[in-house]
Amino acid sequence: NINIRNSGSNRKGKIMSLAEKILAAWDKTMETGDTEHLSEFLSDDFVFINNVDEESNRPEVLDWSANGGLRISNFQTIYEDENVFCAKHSVTQQNTGPSNVMVFAKHENGKVTFWKVHRAFE
Repeated sequence: NINIRNSGSNRKGKIMSLAEKILAAWDKTMETGDTEHLSEFLSDDFVFINNVDEESNRPEVLDWSANGGLRISNFQTIYEDENVFCAKHSVTQQNTGPSNVMVFAKHENGKVTFWKVHRAFE
């Protein structure tokens, strides 16, 4: 069962996927510097792997997410089930050109445990 959904804004009557809820919370943390938006969706043993295979833990991810300079948008869930999801989004970053990111994630009980990104610059 493959679910494909588009997001980027809360259109009236639209049900957001878990991936889109997490991405929206992540962007809200980036916008406001308040880690509470994102922290509720990250497990205590959360692992983030960036596009050059560098690994970050939960506190490190919350720190760089709240420090500004990045924004994400144009969320699209490609696949989601009770264990994993795949999504994509765009990124704007200070001193860097625009880019697009593909996300592969594992989740349990509404919290993400693993997040791997592949990033392509325009």
